[in-house]
Amino acid sequence: MSVSSLGNIKLGSDEEEPEFSFLSWLAMLFAAGMGVGLMFFGVAEPLAHYLSEITSGPAEHRQQEALLHTLFHWGIHAWAVYGTIALALAYFGFRYKLPLALRSCFYPLLKDRINGKVGDLIDIMALLATLFGIITTLGFGASQLGAGLHQMGWVSENTFTLQIIVIAVVMSLAVFSAISGVGKGVKMLSELNLTLAFLLLIFVLVTGPTLYLLSAFSDNIGTYFSNLVQLSFKTYAYEQEHTAWFSGWTVLYWAWWCSWAPFVGLFIARISRGRTIREFIFGVLVIPSVFGILWFTVFGNTAIWLNDGEAAGALGKMISSPETLLFKFLDYLPLPAVSSLVSLIVISLFLSLRRIRGFMF
Repeated sequence: MSVSSLGNIKLGSDEEEPEFSFLSWLAMLFAAGMGVGLMFFGVAEPLAHYLSEITSGPAEHRQQEALLHTLFHWGIHAWAVYGTIALALAYFGFRYKLPLALRSCFYPLLKDRINGKVGDLIDIMALLATLFGIITTLGFGASQLGAGLHQMGWVSENTFTLQIIVIAVVMSLAVFSAISGVGKGVKMLSELNLTLAFLLLIFVLVTGPTLYLLSAFSDNIGTYFSNLVQLSFKTYAYEQEHTAWFSGWTVLYWAWWCSWAPFVGLFIARISRGRTIREFIFGVLVIPSVFGILWFTVFGNTAIWLNDGEAAGALGKMISSPETLLFKFLDYLPLPAVSSLVSLIVISLFLSLRRIRGFMF
C-alpha cells in the first residue's frame, strides 16, 4: 500500500492536515507501542537469552543469537499488529465517519450490522483482551518502579503495598493529563518521555563500549532482517527441547501484542488523523522498529559485555529478578544515581501514558 497510489490517501478528508507535528506524533507512537517494556526488558531479555539453552556456541555467537531473538520479539511483528488495527480504525473512522471502535474494522464484512449486537460483542471481546494487557504491563512497571526506589535507598523494601502506592500516584498523573486532553497533556508528556529516554540511550551508548555498540547495531540489523522470514515460521517442531522456551517467550509475546492491539490501535488512529497512508505506514512500522533495534543493541549488548567483564557474572545471577536488573546494570556505569533517577521518571511517564490511553478506550 505504501508504495502504490493508495499511499496517497489521507486518513481523513482530502484537505485535512495532521493535528500534531511529525516529531510529536512519533513521540506519542513511541509511548503507545513500546512503553514500559523497553525499560523492563532492555537489559533483562538479551541477557536471559544469552544465558539460556536457546543459544549455543562461543560467547560471541550466543550474544548475536540473544539479540536476534530479542529483536524478533520487539521488532516489526508487534508494530504490524498495532498498525493493521490502527490503519483500519483510522480509515473507516475518519473517511467513513464510523466510531473509533474495533467494530468499525469489520465494516467491509458486516456493513450496518456493526451497529447491532454483533458489533457490541466485538467491542466487548476487545475490551476483555485489553484488560489482560493492561494488568501485565502495570505489573511490570509497578514492580520495576518499586525496585528502583529500593535500589536508590528511598524505601527499605519493594513491597506489594509500595507497588499499590506507585500505581495510585501514576493514575493520578494520568488523570491530570487526560483532563488536559491529547493535544496538551498527552503531547507534553510524550515529548518529555521521548527526550528523557533518548538522553538515557545516549548516556549508555557514550559511557559503554561505544565503538563496539555501533558495530553491533549494524550487525544486529543485518542478522535480524536476514533471519526474519525463517523465525516468523519457526515453531521448533524439530527441536522439541526448546518448545518450553518458545511458549514462554515468543508465544507469550504474540498473545501480549494481540491483546494490546485494540488498545494501542485506537490511540494510534486517534493521533494519526490527517496523515497519508504512506506516512502512517512509515511512521508506525519502520521508525519504531529501527529505534527498537537501537535500544536493545545499546542496553542488551552493553549488559552482556558488562556481565562477561567487569560484573564477572553478577548481572546474570540476577536474571530471576528482572525488575531490578536495569538499576544494577546502571551501577556499573558512571553517575548511577542520576541515570537511575531518570529511569524512574521515564518508567513513570510510560505508565501514565498507558493509563491515559486506557481512559480513551
